[in-house]
Amino acid sequence: MQGVHALIVSGLAVIVVWSLFSRVLERLHIAGPLAVIVLGALSGLLFGEDLGEHLDTDVAEKVVEIVLAVLLFVDATEVRRGFLGGEGRIVARLLSIGLPGALILTALACMLLLPGTPWAVILVLACIITPTDFAASAGMLRDTRIPARVRHSLNVESGYNDGLVSPLFIFALAVAEGQEAEGIGPALESALWASLIAVLVGAIVGGATGVMMQVAHRKNWLTAQSLRIGIVMIPLLVYVLAIQFNGNGFVAAFVAGIAFRSGRLEHRRSDSSLDHAEMSAVDDLGFLSSLGVWFVFGAVIILAAETGVNWVLIALGVLALTVLRVVPVHAALWGSALRWRERTAIGLAGPRGTASVVFGLLAFNALREDYANLALLLTIVVVLGSVVFHGVIAPRMIVALTHDASSAPATTADKN
Repeated sequence: MQGVHALIVSGLAVIVVWSLFSRVLERLHIAGPLAVIVLGALSGLLFGEDLGEHLDTDVAEKVVEIVLAVLLFVDATEVRRGFLGGEGRIVARLLSIGLPGALILTALACMLLLPGTPWAVILVLACIITPTDFAASAGMLRDTRIPARVRHSLNVESGYNDGLVSPLFIFALAVAEGQEAEGIGPALESALWASLIAVLVGAIVGGATGVMMQVAHRKNWLTAQSLRIGIVMIPLLVYVLAIQFNGNGFVAAFVAGIAFRSGRLEHRRSDSSLDHAEMSAVDDLGFLSSLGVWFVFGAVIILAAETGVNWVLIALGVLALTVLRVVPVHAALWGSALRWRERTAIGLAGPRGTASVVFGLLAFNALREDYANLALLLTIVVVLGSVVFHGVIAPRMIVALTHDASSAPATTADKN
């Protein structure tokens, strides 16, 4: 048994081993993704000599796309207490000002540090390393020393930003790989139509299935098992339908999650949340998919070690995790009820995770070799740096900032 087959077997075995010791790892404050990354790196060292060739295939691309579609659907259904999670003003500022600002600053930094790189590739890189994801830093969201308002705002923001970035990523990737060689105008028009189709497909299918499942549940037409299986099928169905109509499958899955949650809760007396039991199957599928992505990421780290990472990528990674996140967050939350220490804490709490890895793998598959390697190496630098920074350093800084903020006098800007 050689090469990729051995790597697949080792990946399956790693997830089984993780399942046996998951509670032990929690007690040691070791996140599941971090453990899988380490074991994936060991497996890549042993069996991953031809991993790059197998990642650069149509089959690998479709698998990664379906994984992202499921994750986007799950993210959209997990937001509690309304569309913006009960923190409307804060989350709206972060998504409408902070996220675009971070994309723009990151693109500018990439242009300065990577001169000569085509603008479409720059935009691809910005889309890869900007979205936040707490998959590998979930402990931060459970840390009761951090104010609940801050934790909840971060959770809702991370649930939405990868879905909002995905259409821009697909547009930039299409231009970068030469599918729209006739110019930016047709490429932009194509991306807008794909997004519009995706929104329609996602809203119709997601909303309709949500309402139908609500009615079927009331009339006792379904079983608990059939309900769980039906929910699992929704993101897969929506993704395939959107692709069939030349739409953006990622946007469709994300919108479907929002529409499904709204339709499922439409007739309930309170906007509580979707029952954990009925969402358990799709949640488990999403988490299992994430573990698979993290294992592949661990194995891919070996490729980076063989290729070598220069100081430019390291500098860009450091900037992405700090300045390029903190500055836009401060700008977005200026004049809000949050004190400057809390704004800084939210800026520092921007871990990168599954979305960045999936975007990076898709870029590696689609771009020509030199830019493909650039995208993959930058993904590795940023995500691995985030695992260290947001797993060890940032939580202590955030706790110190938010603890002091509770007793610190408000400045003039804080009172606005």
